[in-house]
Amino acid sequence: MMEVDKRDGQFLHRVIRQWQQDQLITDAQAEALQKSYSVRSNDWQTITLYIFIAAISCALMAFGSLVLDEKWIEVLRKKFSLTDGVIAFLFAGLTAFLCYQGWRRNRHQPAFSFNRELFWLLPILSTGVTVVYLGKSMGYLGGNYGLFWLLATVVYATVALTLHSRLLWIATLLCLIPAYVKLTYYLTSDGPYFLGMNLPCRMALLAAIIIGAGWLMKRSAIFLPAKEITWGGGWLLFLLSGWLISIFGNCGTWQEWQALRQVHLLWWVVVFSVQCILTLLLGIRTKDDLLRDLGVIFLLLDLYTRYFEYLWDRTNKGLFFSILAISFWWLGKRLEKYISKRKGTPG
Repeated sequence: MMEVDKRDGQFLHRVIRQWQQDQLITDAQAEALQKSYSVRSNDWQTITLYIFIAAISCALMAFGSLVLDEKWIEVLRKKFSLTDGVIAFLFAGLTAFLCYQGWRRNRHQPAFSFNRELFWLLPILSTGVTVVYLGKSMGYLGGNYGLFWLLATVVYATVALTLHSRLLWIATLLCLIPAYVKLTYYLTSDGPYFLGMNLPCRMALLAAIIIGAGWLMKRSAIFLPAKEITWGGGWLLFLLSGWLISIFGNCGTWQEWQALRQVHLLWWVVVFSVQCILTLLLGIRTKDDLLRDLGVIFLLLDLYTRYFEYLWDRTNKGLFFSILAISFWWLGKRLEKYISKRKGTPG
């Protein structure tokens, strides 16, 4: 009997049911085909993923304790009379060595493995130390920290696309965000607005650029996981920025936001609600599960946020949540029937 994963099993089930409904095969043949494969359990793979997430978390905490406080580096600096530039050079050499080792590991075993992917955390951290000490040696070019964040982003992106690392590409996108933020603040001399936009609006612009990049990458021969991560990360940042804009509007300072009446933010709320609904509909129309799920999640977040903003002190809590529960139960039931109809299974 052939073993397939859950997604392939669902696909085979839909195909066989469709053939059966189109009378291309008999009921007996359909039953025989359904019994010809079994769905492989992914429990161990899931547990392995959680273990490696824990390993990454511990490694990051260890890195913070050992490197960010700089105590052991300062000891080496005093003992060997090292300058910031020399430390940056040494860690750059370490980064090159680690990338070479990662390339060798991938060449001998090209199939994806959590163990080999976790290895890329080492060059990510060593690259970070390299850029930090390079910045220190140059005085951060007068406080232009964003330029060095951008340098780290370029390094991560180059290595990720060259050596096909998912973790490095995630680091690329995460590093791009502070690079963009720091550069915009540097260009405005730490002013609250950049091209008339506060921070959440600026983040929405960056998210739109990332989404556009993800759309273009889907039509290119770039490393496939990089396309998916860019597309999903762009939409996540876009919706998160929209949620923050619905709360703060385009206010540049905390004092300005506190002085603003909530009614003046209503049109931002409407825009964000429309954004969530359109994302949900786009996900359903294009059969993009990620967009669909993000649309639902942020629509729920939108409703809860509006309740705590406008209705928390004015309505009965039990009544509100009862209405909300019934509404989502009805919505879930309708979606379940729609999905069952598309799959050809009884609702």
